[in-house]
Amino acid sequence: MHDLFVVSDLHLGRGKNPHTGRYHELEAFFYDDDFRSFCQWLIDDAHKRNAQIRLIINGDAFDLLRIDRPPQTPEATFVERRFGPFMTPDRAARDITDVLDGHPGFVDGLARVLAAGHDVVILPGNHDIEIQWPAVRRQIERAVLGRVRDQLTHGREVDDAATRLRFPPWFWYEPGRVWLEHGCQYDPENAFAYWLRGPLDEAPHAVHEAEYDMPLGNFFQRYLFNGFGAITFIVPSTRANMRYAKWLLANTPHLITRAVLSHARFWPQVIRRIAQSQKHARRVYRETHERALAQLAALPEAGALGDKLIEIDALKERSASVVEAVSTLTRQTLRVLLVIVALAGLAFGLWFAGFHAIAELKGGFMLKAMLFLLLDFAFLVATIFGIGWGLFRSPRPSSSPLRRAAQKIVDLLDVPIVSFGHTHDEVLWALQRPSGGRAWYYNTGTWLAVFTHDVLMPRERVQFTFLRIRGHEPELLYWSPGRGSAAPVILLDERNPKAEPRRQGAPDPI
Repeated sequence: MHDLFVVSDLHLGRGKNPHTGRYHELEAFFYDDDFRSFCQWLIDDAHKRNAQIRLIINGDAFDLLRIDRPPQTPEATFVERRFGPFMTPDRAARDITDVLDGHPGFVDGLARVLAAGHDVVILPGNHDIEIQWPAVRRQIERAVLGRVRDQLTHGREVDDAATRLRFPPWFWYEPGRVWLEHGCQYDPENAFAYWLRGPLDEAPHAVHEAEYDMPLGNFFQRYLFNGFGAITFIVPSTRANMRYAKWLLANTPHLITRAVLSHARFWPQVIRRIAQSQKHARRVYRETHERALAQLAALPEAGALGDKLIEIDALKERSASVVEAVSTLTRQTLRVLLVIVALAGLAFGLWFAGFHAIAELKGGFMLKAMLFLLLDFAFLVATIFGIGWGLFRSPRPSSSPLRRAAQKIVDLLDVPIVSFGHTHDEVLWALQRPSGGRAWYYNTGTWLAVFTHDVLMPRERVQFTFLRIRGHEPELLYWSPGRGSAAPVILLDERNPKAEPRRQGAPDPI
């Protein structure tokens, strides 16, 4: 049985610009040497224990949403000049080539694992769902196996290494042991209606141009957030959006104004996309997904999941697609405006009542003037307090759709370990197996910088986290390049019963 090592959410961009010697503006991964040393540590540790390992990158290894665009060409359309070209298989293959060329240390780390006789598995995420396309996989194989050839002398060994570099289209499942997938399908803002899209590499350009099945999170990342420029934080979820907005307001409010003004064409782009006829694209996406799902459910290497895989596919929480974005944003805007009008009316009414009461008092000019000043000062303080509370209050704890999905997967498959990525938050949560005993949900976090100012946790802003599974024993760890070893991730108990309802008889979360 292989030891499993799971990492996620590296978000590699185009790396260094060879013409300037500096990183491209939208690059977020600056840790190639750390990743290479991590891979070497895995190899050395496995050699000491005479063990076989499988390194699994659980989605968003590459970021084809947040990527600097190549130089603009005269034949590019308005949308392509402003937001980059539509993501076709050929375009994705060229972009992934740029990413791999810009991160030689990452490529070398994977090649070392393969050359040492171990396995590498790369799963897709919502930022690199395009790796399901054969053209993209071929470029990854070209780069990684090319580096393997530099380390091995016999062609047969290189061919053997090629069989150990795998690209499952959705998940990694070992019956009775573990279920791994990126997890974006259980985030309402980042779920795809039709996840399996490998055969779409042969679809006409018009199908790709429609961008029919693009989640709201992906849409905003490409068409709005990239305009903020060189900020290393990726925004994976609603809570991260709130942290992002607070940080921008507190540190660089001018950047918000500049981005809003520079994206005045963003909203017409939303309207254009929704007004565009997408019936043909919808049919192609649906048929492709359903056909691939049926084939995947019957594969022996997928555990012949059958109807269970269809049930897992139905767990996706898709409620915030691009098509629904305008109505959602309109409702939210109207709600905010109504609240502002109601509060303004209430405040004006109270102020006028106080003003009238003071005017009716029998007293001298100085007394009334002092009372008017006190009234105005009280309303000023209340206004400042209200604005501050709205901007800087911490979000209320809420149930996690990824945790709920993990429990449902355990109920369906009776596996002791479920692991996702996507949220950029490390998580350890106890679940209940239908056969009795505990199961565990892990989230492997990210290797990027994260917002932690509103979470009192003893951790570094950048923490190279991963999940290790030896046999059936999992442990959430982080790689320390300085020490050249790994250490347990520090997590604290969550004792708020309102944060996550538990089933009757389920164990306490830890």
